[in-house]
Amino acid sequence: MTAPTLDQLPDHAEALPSLPEVVNYLIRALNDDNANLETLAHHINSDPAIVARLLAAANSVTAGLSKRVHSAGQAFLLLGADRIANIILASALIYRYDTHTSGFNARMLWQHSLGVATCARVLAEQTGVDPDLAFTSGLLHDIGQLLMHTASPSHFLQALDRHLNEDIPLFVAERSVFGYDHCDAGRILATAWKLPTDIIDAIAAHHEPDGFGSEIGNLIHVSECLSHALDLGELPSNRVPDLSELACANLGLSWPKFAAHFAEIEARFDDFRVSLGI
Repeated sequence: MTAPTLDQLPDHAEALPSLPEVVNYLIRALNDDNANLETLAHHINSDPAIVARLLAAANSVTAGLSKRVHSAGQAFLLLGADRIANIILASALIYRYDTHTSGFNARMLWQHSLGVATCARVLAEQTGVDPDLAFTSGLLHDIGQLLMHTASPSHFLQALDRHLNEDIPLFVAERSVFGYDHCDAGRILATAWKLPTDIIDAIAAHHEPDGFGSEIGNLIHVSECLSHALDLGELPSNRVPDLSELACANLGLSWPKFAAHFAEIEARFDDFRVSLGI
């Protein structure tokens, strides 16, 4: 059986669950100056699973204290809007798309994505890129892997096997099996989900940014490399991708600038993992 073509992927995108309502709101809010916490709280309270994760995250912060957090409103006051949004987005994606079959562990994929998102937020704060857009793009950058696995698990596992056993980048192994990679597939899925253009660009460009000329694509590419360098997510056979010097130059970043934030990135990543229970 041959692998599905890129043109056939939109049909397989329908097999994946749609994004939760609260995630759709958060992503739309990136480009909406009128977005507000009251509306966000309304969306949160409409999803009991997300409320449960949010309370767990808030109570992990207050561990050892006598006062417990019992409502989304209390969590907002304790954690702050930015952190709340990041926790909601990450927990909704991780627990909604937690596919675990032989050879493919989506939880590991999300741990890596959280590492990239954490790097992206810290670097965005240093470069003038919108930190919320950076975090969201980092968290979603590898969603193409979900679509490729859904479309043809056997072919995707074949690509994973080549990636691990031949010590080649996953996107190269995917191209040898499918004729395209998870950046292409991610662009298809992000378009089907009607995500903002900036996020689609970040997903499409994160391995080979030089041909795209996208600021957010450059940032997610650098964050991907940095996450691997710090081994965030503890991927098996971790391999640091080739870093685009052009992407770094366009962002005004250098390795000494990265190094100055290593400890902060690792601390934030550990904090997120504890908050999300992963």
